[in-house]
Amino acid sequence: MQECPDKKIDAKMSFLERKIIELTKCPDSDLAKLKHTLSRFKYDYKQKWTSANYKQERFLKNNEEWLKETLKFAIWSKEKAGRPTIEFAESSDRSKRRKTKGLREKVSAEELTYAAQMSQRAEGNKDVSKIIKNITLTPTRATKFRKVISSTKQNKIKKHTPSEDLAIFVEGDFSRRQWEILHSANKNIYPCYSLIQKAKKDCYPDEQSMTVTETCVEVKLQDLLNHISLRLCKYLEPVIENISKEEKASLRLIIKWGCDGSQQSQYKQKFESFTDTDANIFQNSLVPLRLQSETNGQIRILWQNPVPSSSRFCRPIRIRFIHETVDVTNEEIRYIETQTRNLNKTEISTTNGMLFITYKLLPTMVDGKVCNAATNTSSTMRCYICGLTSKNFNNLKKGVEVNPESLKFGLSILHARIRFFESLLHLSYKLTIMKWQIRSAEDKKIIEERKKISKKHFVTKWAY
Repeated sequence: MQECPDKKIDAKMSFLERKIIELTKCPDSDLAKLKHTLSRFKYDYKQKWTSANYKQERFLKNNEEWLKETLKFAIWSKEKAGRPTIEFAESSDRSKRRKTKGLREKVSAEELTYAAQMSQRAEGNKDVSKIIKNITLTPTRATKFRKVISSTKQNKIKKHTPSEDLAIFVEGDFSRRQWEILHSANKNIYPCYSLIQKAKKDCYPDEQSMTVTETCVEVKLQDLLNHISLRLCKYLEPVIENISKEEKASLRLIIKWGCDGSQQSQYKQKFESFTDTDANIFQNSLVPLRLQSETNGQIRILWQNPVPSSSRFCRPIRIRFIHETVDVTNEEIRYIETQTRNLNKTEISTTNGMLFITYKLLPTMVDGKVCNAATNTSSTMRCYICGLTSKNFNNLKKGVEVNPESLKFGLSILHARIRFFESLLHLSYKLTIMKWQIRSAEDKKIIEERKKISKKHFVTKWAY
């Protein structure tokens, strides 16, 4: 009795009964006889335990003689021929149906359900007992329970794909340690870091298309565009499934590209050639802008870059440790233009047919210095499109010859400022003197006073 974890007297009696059945190896046919033998003992035990006010010391003291008495049980040790009998819980569904067939034929379903409810309650399984009771309250209650369980299974959280988690990893700027903590907290949603690494490698072009030296790293333009197209079509698979065969054969990817150089801190890096240095870096890169189909003069946009100025979509083509000069800039432009002229269509096989993608590269990702170098414009104050300086911009009668080749770089910043409001603000400062360049001390003083007045009016009239 002390081995029973439950403190309730009914649970202890049930435990004792199971223990005796196990020790005597009582078969199912003689269970009723054994339980009848135990019934008198259980009744007397409850009465004496109640009269002792549920105190063990008082119970043992008052019933010392009664406790010395013995109960005799038959031991069914003789094994029957054939397969050995197993416990009901370990039996198969077919065996359980066979063993309970007689009970189900003699007792109604309501009595069996109520007996199961009370039996579970006596065993200490209150939750099971309450569920059985709730299910049998009304005929429709069981259907509601089943629907709730089914919907719970259907709403099971789906594990993320490696590509989805790579996007989370990059967007959240996670470290490897942070991701491993996140993965260990919920392995059913987030995959391990090794799958993130594999998804990263899938985002890179083929290693054979890359060339890495001590002072230069580059990737072939054709291979880079093939990889971009393949990844983009994989992302747009639901959209591409709904386009016609003619549209699949006339896809075009519009891309902007450019080059620029900068200075950086010089590290203690030794090179094979003493003339090489890492004090300067020069890079050309591209950004995909739009994927569209062109059929019968109609353009259909399949994908549009949501943030064309973001570095997230920037793809480097070549990076070199070299100082930015006019010759280096022109060399880089010729390098890209040569590869552009030799580009071939990209063919991508899908479940719904072949895709054919052509490319249009626009050199618009450049600054004024690159434009001047490409058009042999010596002065930064001279427009690389029309060749005029700022003093001649207002002379509309003067004829202007525009070089068509220079238009591919976009509008000149001397003609159209990006910050129009800032341009107008600076013009308002010079209204009183009507001059482009401010050189004398008197003119500078007038400009400063105009700035103060403009700022004061802005704060008092427009700030709120």
